[in-house]
Amino acid sequence: MTIFQRLRRLLPARPARPVRVVTDSTADLPPEVAQELEITVVPLHVFFGEESFRDGIDLTSEEFFRRLEHAPHLPRTSQPSVGEFQQTYERLAEQTDRILSIHVSSRFSGTVTTAQQAARALADRCQVEVMDSGTVSMALGMPAVAAAQAARQGASLEACAEAARSVLRRQRQAVALDTLEYLRRGGRIGRAQAFLGGLLRLKPILTIRDGEAFPLTRVRTHQKALEEMLRICLSEGAVEEAAVMHATSPEDARFLADEVQRRQPGASVRIGRFGPVLGVHGGPGMIGLVVVLAEPPA
Repeated sequence: MTIFQRLRRLLPARPARPVRVVTDSTADLPPEVAQELEITVVPLHVFFGEESFRDGIDLTSEEFFRRLEHAPHLPRTSQPSVGEFQQTYERLAEQTDRILSIHVSSRFSGTVTTAQQAARALADRCQVEVMDSGTVSMALGMPAVAAAQAARQGASLEACAEAARSVLRRQRQAVALDTLEYLRRGGRIGRAQAFLGGLLRLKPILTIRDGEAFPLTRVRTHQKALEEMLRICLSEGAVEEAAVMHATSPEDARFLADEVQRRQPGASVRIGRFGPVLGVHGGPGMIGLVVVLAEPPA
């Protein structure tokens, strides 16, 4: 054994650097939450004609829905490029050798594919696990937060990924739309296509199943839609946390949040707003509720 090998054995092991968590802008994470938990958010892109905007950076929700109201054509969206992900991972690789990158359902976007391509390019420098959440909006944001909280506690990459999967397994969600037209025109309608051609006055309520929009029911009134969302999400036991997301309906969001709090007083409830990418595909009348059921007792 050389003197250098003996010295290395006497030195304390270098502490493991914390796992870094990456998600994308469709998680609709409030900026202060992402900053507090050191979650890196890679933006998707929104196009009004030839104008390109980074979701949540160049274009806020408020600005987007104002533009949408007067736009002659439906805006388009695109996933981040491989280069954008690679730059993100390279920057984080200076801080860590383990990254968990959790993203919007691959049925909705090519974001997972571009993230995987970028991860392969860094394979010799950093371990990057790319997770397809199978969902979107705060249903994606919640597992990203859980993973980041685990990372803060010094959890391994595998433990951070399991923290995210645990939240995903316990989620229940419902989304009410004024119309399916935005989903149809954006090509994200999935099995909710079964609701096309029905009575125009009926309001569709969807969930996300197997990574795509899945039809649950249709109701006649706006208030009935809100009540049905509560029934769908609160019928399986104690709720640990909930998020209410809206496009342009803050009063409806407050109603849902208050009802969740009243019916599940132990739950933590957050109100947020859908970002521009979700707005393209759901339209201005969209409102969503996602809950995470409490862990069953050991």
